[in-house]
Amino acid sequence: MSKLSDTLSEAAAVSVAPRKVIVLSLLATLLLVMVIIWKGGEALKNRQIDDLQLTSEEQLAQLASVIESAIAKYQHMPTLLATNGRVKKALRDGFYHDISQLNLELEQINRITEASDSYILNKDGLTIAASNYQSDASFIGNNFAFRPYFQQAIQGQPGRYYALGTTSNRRGYYFSYPVVDDEKIIGVAVVKVDISQFEKRFANQNYDFLLLDPDGVVFSSSRPSWLYQVLRGLSYSELKRIAESQRYKDRPIEKLPIAYQKPLGDKAMLVDVLEANPLNGELERHSYLKMSRPIQLLGFTISILSPLKLINEEIALWRAIFAGGITITGLLAGLALLRRRMLLERYNANEMARHNQAYIREVIQNTQAGLVTLDEKHCVESFNPAIERLVGQPLSALIGQPLQSLFRADDQTAFDRVWTADDELGIKVVTMEGRLQLDTADLVPVEMTLCEMKLLNRRSYLVTFHDMTERKRYEQEVMQAQLELEERVRERTFELEEANLLLRQEMAGHKDTQRELIQTAKLAVLGQLSAGLNHELNQPLTAIRAFAGNGLKFLARQNYQQAHSNLEQINQLGQHMSDIISRFKVFARKGNVQQGPIAVQSAIMGAIKIISPRYKEVGINLRMPDDQGYIVNGDMVFLEQVLVNLLANASDAILEACHGDLPARLRQVSITQSATDSEVIIHVLDSGEGLSDEAIKHLFEPFYTSKSSGVGLGLGLSISQRIVDAMGGQITAQNRAEGGAIFSVTLPRFQSPS
Repeated sequence: MSKLSDTLSEAAAVSVAPRKVIVLSLLATLLLVMVIIWKGGEALKNRQIDDLQLTSEEQLAQLASVIESAIAKYQHMPTLLATNGRVKKALRDGFYHDISQLNLELEQINRITEASDSYILNKDGLTIAASNYQSDASFIGNNFAFRPYFQQAIQGQPGRYYALGTTSNRRGYYFSYPVVDDEKIIGVAVVKVDISQFEKRFANQNYDFLLLDPDGVVFSSSRPSWLYQVLRGLSYSELKRIAESQRYKDRPIEKLPIAYQKPLGDKAMLVDVLEANPLNGELERHSYLKMSRPIQLLGFTISILSPLKLINEEIALWRAIFAGGITITGLLAGLALLRRRMLLERYNANEMARHNQAYIREVIQNTQAGLVTLDEKHCVESFNPAIERLVGQPLSALIGQPLQSLFRADDQTAFDRVWTADDELGIKVVTMEGRLQLDTADLVPVEMTLCEMKLLNRRSYLVTFHDMTERKRYEQEVMQAQLELEERVRERTFELEEANLLLRQEMAGHKDTQRELIQTAKLAVLGQLSAGLNHELNQPLTAIRAFAGNGLKFLARQNYQQAHSNLEQINQLGQHMSDIISRFKVFARKGNVQQGPIAVQSAIMGAIKIISPRYKEVGINLRMPDDQGYIVNGDMVFLEQVLVNLLANASDAILEACHGDLPARLRQVSITQSATDSEVIIHVLDSGEGLSDEAIKHLFEPFYTSKSSGVGLGLGLSISQRIVDAMGGQITAQNRAEGGAIFSVTLPRFQSPS
C-alpha cells in the first residue's frame, strides 16, 4: 500500500510542475498582450493627435487672421471722425442743432461700417453725441473719463482699450483719437467694436475658441460659461487693478476648472476641463487639444480647443476589438487545454478507484482515532484497533449491536434527533460529546463525529471517536484560572474606577482654576486700566453736561437749529462712550479658546482701544502698524487679552525705567508684524530697561514677576503663554540691542481650503 501511495505522489508532483509552467506562461502572455494593446493604442492616439494638431494650427491661423482683419478695419474710424468739421463744431459751440445732426451722421456711419457704437466725448469725458442716441441705453450724458482710451486720447495719443460696457453691458474693443481744433484738444472720438459678432460667426465650428486679454482673462469665447475666467491665478494687485478700471464691472474673475494639462511642444497642450452636465448638473471631464497664438494688433492671445472625444472613443473601440480577438483566441486555447485536462483526470480517477477500498482499509487500521462503521440500520459493522485501545478490551461482541450500546451522548435528546433527521433528509456531519461505555470498563470521555458515507449500493456511516480525557482536565484547569482572573479583574476594576473618579474631579477643578486665573488676569489688567477708562469717560460726560445745558438755553430762546446741533453732539458722545464700554465688556467675558480665522490687525486695534486710555494718562507714545492683511487661526478675544497683557507690561517697564524720569520722547512702545508662508509673528517692543537673565529664565512661570512689589500678580505672561499654546503658537521674549525688550507672539497662518 505504501508503494502505491509513493507512486501516486510522484505522479502528482510530475503533473503539478508542467501546470505551474503553463499558468506562468499564460500570465506572461496575457501581460504582454495587455502591454501591446496599451502601447498600440497610445501610438495610434499620438498619431491622430499630431494630425489634429496640424488641422488645428491651420484653423487657428485662419481664426486669428479673420478676427485681426475684422477689428483692424475700425482702427482708423476715430481718426476720420476727429477730422470731421461737424464733430469739431459740435464740440466747440455745443449747439443743439449741430449735435442732432452729428447724432444722425454717427448713426448712418454705424449702419454703413457695421460698427457697434460711435460717440464723441468732450474734454471732460462727457458724451455729447452717439450713434445710439435713440436707444434706452444711449451713451449721451454718460461720463467716460475713467476709461483708459479717453485718458490716452486726451493726452494726444491714439487710444485702445477693451472692456465690458458699463452702459450697454456688451463686450467691445475701443479705438479713440483726439479731436484737435486750433492746435488744442477739444474732445475725443471713440468707436466701439462688438466682440459678440465674432462669437456668433464661429459658434458652430468643430472646436471652441478663447480670446484672452493681456491679463489672461477670457474676453470672448464660443462658450458663454467660460467668459471672465482665467487659465492661471491672478495676484491681488492684478485683480485690484482690473476692478478699479471697471473693465468687467462687477463680474467675478474665477479660474477655469482645468483638471489636467500637458504641454505638446511650444504651441500645443493637452488639457482636461471640468464642465457641468446641463441635464443633471454633475461635473464631467472633457479632454481638448489647445493651440494658442498672439494677435499683435490687439495684444490678445487667441486659443482654440479641439475636443479629443472622438479620438478617445476610437482608441477605446480599437482596444476593445483587439482585446476581444485576443480573448476569443485565449478562450479557444483554454477549452482545448481543459478538454485535455478532463481526459487526464478521468484516467487518474479510474486508477484511483481500483485501489480505493484497500486504501480506506489501511487508513482505518493505522489511524490514531477510534473508527466505527455502521450499516443502514445504525448497527456496528466494523471497527479499528484504536477503539479497542480506548475501551481497553476487545469489542467483537458489539458487531451487529446498535451504536448506543457503545456510546452514550451527554445530550441524549439531541442524539436521538440525529437518527430521525437521518430517515428524512440524510446525515451530513454531526459532532457531539459523550462517553464510551461497557459493563466491565470505565467511562471514557470522547468527542464523536458521525457522517454518512456515499456508497453505490447501500447507505453506510462512519463514526470517529477522539479521546478527550486530557482536554477535559485542561478545560477544568482553564475554567478555574478564568474564575480567579475574573475575581482579580473585578477587584482591580473597582480600584481603577475610584482612581479615575478622583482624577476626573481633580482635572475638573484644575480646568476651573485655570479659567478663573485667566479671568483674574483680565480683571487685573482692567483694574490697572480703570484710571484711564475713568478719564476717557469723564471727558465726554463733561461735554454732554455742557451741551445739554446750552441746549436748554437754546430751546428757551427758540433757537431750535442750535439745540438740534447740541443734541447731535450729545448722541455722538454717547455712542463714543458705548464703544469704550462695549470693548471692555467683550474683553472681560469668560470663555474657552474658539479656533477660527481672525484678522491680526483687528485684534491689534481692539487691544489698542483698551490700552490707549492708560497710555494717554502716563504719556507713552504708541506706534501702530499698518494693516498687512495677515489672517491667523485663533480666538479674537483671547488674542486681544495676550496683546493687552504685553502692552500693559511694556508700559510698566517704561514707567519703572529710571523711576519714571524718562523723557516723553523716549517713552515709546511699537507693534510690528511679519510673516512666513505658515506663520505670522506679532512683535511688541518697549524702551524700558530690558530683562535680566534671571527674569528671562522664569518669565513665563506662574506668580513670577520682575515688577516692583505690589505691582501685578505674576500671572499675565504665564496665562498668555497658555493661551498662545492653545492656539497652536508660541510666545518668546528677549532684550533689544538698542535697549528695552521685545516680546514675539508666533501664530499659525490661516490656510483657506482649496
